[in-house]
Amino acid sequence: MLQARRSAARGRLLLGRLAREGVVRNNAIFFAGSVGAGVFGYVFHFAIGRLLGPASYSIVASAVSAVYILTLPCLIVQLVAARFTSVAIARNDPGALAPLARLLTTVSLVLGGVVAVAIWLGAGWFAGFLQLTDRGVVAILTVSTLLGMLVATNRGLLQGLRRFGALSVNLLADTSSRVVIGVALVLAGFGPVGAVAAVIAGPAIAYLQSLTVVGRLPGGTPRERIQIADVARYAAPTAAAVIGVTYLFNIDVVLARHYLSPSQAGIYAAGAVLARVVYFLGLTIAGVMFPEVATRHARDQSHFHVVDLSLLFLAAIGIVLAAVYALLPGLVLLPYGSQYAPVRPFLGAFAAALTLLALANLLVNYFLSVNSARFVAPLLGAGVLETVLMTAFHRDVAQFLAMLLVTAVVLATSLAALYAIDRLRV
Repeated sequence: MLQARRSAARGRLLLGRLAREGVVRNNAIFFAGSVGAGVFGYVFHFAIGRLLGPASYSIVASAVSAVYILTLPCLIVQLVAARFTSVAIARNDPGALAPLARLLTTVSLVLGGVVAVAIWLGAGWFAGFLQLTDRGVVAILTVSTLLGMLVATNRGLLQGLRRFGALSVNLLADTSSRVVIGVALVLAGFGPVGAVAAVIAGPAIAYLQSLTVVGRLPGGTPRERIQIADVARYAAPTAAAVIGVTYLFNIDVVLARHYLSPSQAGIYAAGAVLARVVYFLGLTIAGVMFPEVATRHARDQSHFHVVDLSLLFLAAIGIVLAAVYALLPGLVLLPYGSQYAPVRPFLGAFAAALTLLALANLLVNYFLSVNSARFVAPLLGAGVLETVLMTAFHRDVAQFLAMLLVTAVVLATSLAALYAIDRLRV
């Protein structure tokens, strides 16, 4: 009894400390904004899925997953912007922010242009791999890379500044625009191409909105000018993180489209999309944790309590979600409609797998925030493992899902062990 009281007291002290530091408040703001953005994201999938049916919807789902993979540089730029902004704040050097914004915007334009050209040159291969008869979808993907790079730069600056209210508004502008434009284009008769077009309309609107905030960055002379070499050195492990995480969260849907029948691929995509809610909620928690830990680490202050709370928060969300998905699959699947009923037995397992991957992603963000690259080998190894397993074992939806679970367990366990080593050194 006495031990329980002491544990409860320590918990209250920890929460009080985090509240004073703004961690709880920022989590609440960004969590609410991200939930709203996530709702719009799922409304997009539900509406398009109902309007198009499983076979045509699988084209949209695989294209959206391909967008996430092809726009990997966007997430790299966002993390780089967030960390350098956090460090500038930690050093009390606001004059470095405007030059940082200009540097990363230039880098975004160059990288976005290169990726867009590469996609355009490989349009035939992309269309063939995804079994697309309309190359208009691939043309849309080329534009998405450039827009994604620009908006990612500004989101990283907002994240590093801990402007989570403004960042939440930006996400809402993106996802709500996708719903309105996507549904309108499908109803107008543009089919899957219209739905995919909405995927670039949202970021375009979000970028214009972000300029109203980022354009007011403080001026002045920076104490320490950020060089492109500094950005490149940090970008290397960041690239490994973004490539590894994004690949793991999306390659299964792409491979399902390639190996399974169109109907089964649509069923698998529905299960993956429904379970990704825990991943997107995990992104909000990691998004708040990242600048807080980066700033405290730059000041040589304690930071493990922030990581611990983030892990506990995300694990609790994942456990609740998995239980709801397993016990109430009919309710969870209601937005998609009865034509997706075959995925019902798999929803709990989908949620469990995505929870493990979300926890792994949060740990990857921890290592990046303290400028450590020890996560690289386990993460990239997991990407290879998932691809090999799914290429070898792809009989049906159940087997695909089993391979995803194996990969998630291996990755989460490996990264947790690395974090425990860091934690025990304190």
